[in-house]
Amino acid sequence: MNEEEIKFVTEIIKPWDMLNSELFKAYAISPGMNDYIVNANNLALAIKHIAEFLHKIKPETLVPESRSYEIMSDLADTKKHGELRKPERECKLNVASKFERNDDGKVRFLRNTIMINHNTYGDVDFLSCAMESAKFVAKKLNISIDWTPKIIDNNGEFSDEINLHVSHHNQVTSSGFQFQFVQLNEKGEFENVDLNSTVKLTITSEF
Repeated sequence: MNEEEIKFVTEIIKPWDMLNSELFKAYAISPGMNDYIVNANNLALAIKHIAEFLHKIKPETLVPESRSYEIMSDLADTKKHGELRKPERECKLNVASKFERNDDGKVRFLRNTIMINHNTYGDVDFLSCAMESAKFVAKKLNISIDWTPKIIDNNGEFSDEINLHVSHHNQVTSSGFQFQFVQLNEKGEFENVDLNSTVKLTITSEF
């Protein structure tokens, strides 16, 4: 593995894999500020600038070639500068606990999701977007690494109970939570749905 490949693995692949593994755990996360959002912002910055650092390829030359890279670039700039000259580029992150609902109204925890709320492109799943933009950059840089990322979802039993834990491990303070409920449609794809059932919610906390 050469130095460019080591840098790509260290700054992009490893942080993506670690974030994917953490989001798989059944934590209740405050949506506004937490370790997941900090790590996601850092990953967006790395994806945006690694081509420039390694090969002097300016981000603005890559943006027209990839929607996912464009969104990562917008996220990195929003994090760095706050308000942008083009408000349509601005975006922010939040975290929600994602549950699959079945036809009986029971649920099971899939994972926590980091959503990019983009002023132009709407809600975008961060892990998916970062994965696609990382693959795009790797191809542009001729990075030859056997990386086959897959977003991890839990596949436990459906239940009429929700059990989550609030931990110091991933946030400094606790200030409310967001939940997302999805159900498989006829195409085998998840789509957002209302819960429309009664479940018992138990949240344990270290705070």
